[in-house]
Amino acid sequence: MSFMKILYLIREDFEEIVSPAYYELVQEFKRQGHQVTVANLSGKFLNFPCIKIKQFKFPDYPFGFINRFLFGKAVSKAVKPENFDVVLSSMAETLFFLQKWKIPKTAVIHDNFAERAKCTPLIAKQFKFAILVDSFFQKLSMKKADGLVFLNQEEKIKAEKLLFEKKQVAKTKCVVIHNGIFIEGFPAEQNETEKIKEKFPGKIVLFLARIELQKNPLLFLKAAEKLREKAFFLLAGKGPLENEVKKFIKEKNISDKVKFLGWVNQKEKVALLNACSVYVLPSLFEPVSISTLEAMACKKPLIVSDVGGLKELVDSSVGIKIQPDNSEELINAVDFLLKNEKKAQEFGVNGFIKVKREFLWKTIAEKYIKFFEGLINEKK
Repeated sequence: MSFMKILYLIREDFEEIVSPAYYELVQEFKRQGHQVTVANLSGKFLNFPCIKIKQFKFPDYPFGFINRFLFGKAVSKAVKPENFDVVLSSMAETLFFLQKWKIPKTAVIHDNFAERAKCTPLIAKQFKFAILVDSFFQKLSMKKADGLVFLNQEEKIKAEKLLFEKKQVAKTKCVVIHNGIFIEGFPAEQNETEKIKEKFPGKIVLFLARIELQKNPLLFLKAAEKLREKAFFLLAGKGPLENEVKKFIKEKNISDKVKFLGWVNQKEKVALLNACSVYVLPSLFEPVSISTLEAMACKKPLIVSDVGGLKELVDSSVGIKIQPDNSEELINAVDFLLKNEKKAQEFGVNGFIKVKREFLWKTIAEKYIKFFEGLINEKK
């Protein structure tokens, strides 16, 4: 594998990033000996060399797509492309003004704006139109890329149908490369795990995700209401549906066994994952789920919706898939795993093996580099 100079476009400062996928991949590039330079608004990103991009910034909602276009335009003026082998962007729109660059321009499509618009909570109803506009400009920009990385096969197929006519030869090469995980961070400190178990004695069913409609925490609560005599049901995370979660717990009078923990730090998150008996993520849609990989790294059985990236991460050897928004299926699946500890343990062990085999960042980064090399060779 040849040494590669990668320009990484991300706009956000490190402290603003929600998912570790945005920074763990480039850390692995560096670990494997490649040179990564980050272009963002702050000029700071961990210990990577950075190029500070100056642009006028509107409020991201409803002007997110304008900000991303302006960022790309500012990059085109501030960066010398001949200093790099390839561009990797977290936002396809930033590539729009880089069309004249001779090096390959690639983007990771982390989200489906059209799907997210459907799952925008009522409290953010005013943003739905903005998200749909984002989706339009995202598609327009994706056509300008040399390569697109999708996080699951379903999104890749949808995008290819939207972007390219049947008889048209696609100029943009599309591939699926899943997100990964640094497995070293997930054996919890024993005393931290014990604290969780002492506080919640018995079995624990865990929902660990952003508290928003997409992740469907209210479906988790419906299962908790029916099965709370058999386990503690814990929700951890933050998001726009926090008040609805608290209201449900209060109105159903289930706070004795159902707890909303709010945001948790990394140490608390790892302890929760190691202490739980079952991990549940009943998302309505899901490009990919880092928390599901983290649960697999902690040898936990999974119950997830049969959608997007989840249907590719989770097979019948590591957990149970349910139809999205089906409370009866979720209740039956949780009940089954609580009753069948041997099967739950088998799922957990198989999940750990699968993560080590397929989803370590080392493996994922190598796939990216191979993809980049192919694009570079085509440009010659």
